[in-house]
Amino acid sequence: MGERLVINSRGDERVIYPQETTQFPEKKIPVVDEESILRHLSEARKLYKEMAVGQREATVNLETQHPDLPAFVWLWCDSHLGSVHTDYEAFLKDYNAVMETPNFFAISNGDLIDGFMVNGGAAPGTYEDPINPEQQALLIQRLYKKLDESGKLIVSSWGNHSNFITTSGYSFEGTWLRDLKAPILNCGGLVKIRYGEQEYKLAITHYFWSRSHLNLTLAAKRFMEHEYPEADISFTAHSHLKSIEKFRKGGRDLVAISGGSYKPDDVFVPTHGGGYRNLAIGGVVLALYPHEKNVIPLWNIEEGLRFFEAEKGIEEIRKGGGNAPKR
Repeated sequence: MGERLVINSRGDERVIYPQETTQFPEKKIPVVDEESILRHLSEARKLYKEMAVGQREATVNLETQHPDLPAFVWLWCDSHLGSVHTDYEAFLKDYNAVMETPNFFAISNGDLIDGFMVNGGAAPGTYEDPINPEQQALLIQRLYKKLDESGKLIVSSWGNHSNFITTSGYSFEGTWLRDLKAPILNCGGLVKIRYGEQEYKLAITHYFWSRSHLNLTLAAKRFMEHEYPEADISFTAHSHLKSIEKFRKGGRDLVAISGGSYKPDDVFVPTHGGGYRNLAIGGVVLALYPHEKNVIPLWNIEEGLRFFEAEKGIEEIRKGGGNAPKR
């Protein structure tokens, strides 16, 4: 029964009923402890960094069968293995030449597989891949392993196509490349290549801003300028357009490279302003001298092999007491 209450001067009354309530004696009271959360996040960050395979800088010591001759470094990028647009004969010719030739090594700079996933903005690319992303990853894992076990792999960098897998909660390098002996620069970085009495600093990343269709090495030069001004060489990829430039800056001889691609039938570049006749098979080669600081960029593996044979001939003449030309 409610209580009667006079509500005005005329004596009008209103019945006031008790308010209905619900009691929850065992209701859990949530606790947000910011200090505990931050400690947990700090520990999670520590575990993440310990488990991650990527790094920003690395040092590699090269030993060759011919220590008085240059070391030749194949700059491998954008092979897009798995795509119907890739020239597999050209790729295998270069890969096997590195595997079979003394003094030849490899540096990879991303998009070695096509890796299109159906759950991303680039999903239509899956129509050009006859094998699925897992099969592509297993293939590249085998190719990497052969180079790595032969002491041919210097360093591996990142690529946006291999990073498509991150939409599934995995990293490409952490899943497929974890057991490599060679360092992995999963966001690009700087590798110091020590050969003979020399140290060559190579800045590498798959992509960097400041692209230009007129100056194809602009991204590489900007990467060197803004990230690694101490570098002797800067190597970028991604554009599928190939260019090498040797220039002098600040009293130093420097090299900038846009690596090209093994995808000569690519339809993306021509339909996005890059042209079709400008596509060139990738695989720039660097000749690094052991006794003097000298970098000679060569257009492809064929030039590298001819250069190596010429250097061997000069060395044989010199050792035989002949008058070999000075380098």
